[in-house]
Amino acid sequence: MNKEYENKIAIFSPFLNPVGVKRATFGLSKKFSENGYDINLLSVHKEWDNLKLNKNMKLIRLSTNFKNFPTTGYLAFRITSLIISLRTIFTLSRYIKANKPKILFVSMMPFVAWLAIKLSRKNIKLVISIQGYPRNNLFRRITWKKVFGDADKVITESKSLMKLIHQLTNAEENLKYIYNPHFENQDEFQAIRESVKESNNYILGLGRLTKQKNFKLLIHAFEKLKNRDDLKLIIVGDGEEKNSLEKISNDLGLKSKIIFTGQLKNPLNYIKNAKMLIIPSLWEGLPRVAIEAQALKTPIISSCNEGGLGEILINGEAGQLVLKNDINDLAKAINRYLDDEKLASSHAEEAFKNINRFSLESSSNEYLKVFSEI
Repeated sequence: MNKEYENKIAIFSPFLNPVGVKRATFGLSKKFSENGYDINLLSVHKEWDNLKLNKNMKLIRLSTNFKNFPTTGYLAFRITSLIISLRTIFTLSRYIKANKPKILFVSMMPFVAWLAIKLSRKNIKLVISIQGYPRNNLFRRITWKKVFGDADKVITESKSLMKLIHQLTNAEENLKYIYNPHFENQDEFQAIRESVKESNNYILGLGRLTKQKNFKLLIHAFEKLKNRDDLKLIIVGDGEEKNSLEKISNDLGLKSKIIFTGQLKNPLNYIKNAKMLIIPSLWEGLPRVAIEAQALKTPIISSCNEGGLGEILINGEAGQLVLKNDINDLAKAINRYLDDEKLASSHAEEAFKNINRFSLESSSNEYLKVFSEI
């Protein structure tokens, strides 16, 4: 390969919306650039606009034709997605032919990226990063088996997700897990962590108010604790289930004890001062809120041990894992922490000792090893 292209990495993450995933991918890109790689950030839909780039990072717009996705109508959304995917295959292929990067690093639409490489007929390395817990459907099982089999490396954000991808695709030798980075260094948490803890008597749920996050389980478990007169439940976030969750709270006679704050720009003080953080999700990847709670030494209870939460909580040594969708088991776990502050504190300390697994430095070093080996 021409020396001009030996250190070029193209980052392809079209329509990157989740804040945590976008922050992680961009943070990794900056680290790659600081270690001698020329980084091309490929934009399909203004993914990388308004971000401060290092000197050897370049923003390349594959297209300027795409507007916002339709926000209503399943069929309109799917048709638009198909058109954009087909056009992106050709625009990405043209980019590969003209720029010949050493590595195409993909965290969204791996099938599109794989087809673009095939169409370009260029011999470049394909590294796929799987972030979040993927939906298991027939199309993915068929396409991923071929795409992941051809990829030079498939990286998942947790060990449990790596096992799932192996089950779905039979990929094995090219599979590796690297924990997603959730903070650059602990300075961003230190001032809050070392501040005086306010004596607020509440437990906390935080996230999008969607079916996946399963906050109705938390509300029903909290109803079992109504004998604790001063205890409140604060739910931070917004989403399509907000009205139904408020109705459940009212119907259970908990209107005065459950506070819905809506979306907050910076919820770290809420996490810091909570008795505990509850994650009642039906499924999760490697949720940032859990890492933030560990960095702030706030105990965690999760009813979801699929994805990365079991690893975050070190299989119960750094937090409590309860039965999935079980109201009584969750209520018992909350009571256990409320009645045994020593146990809650020891779990929080164990979590804090292992927090550097999720640092940008740790993750980027692992990725750089992969790049040097392929």
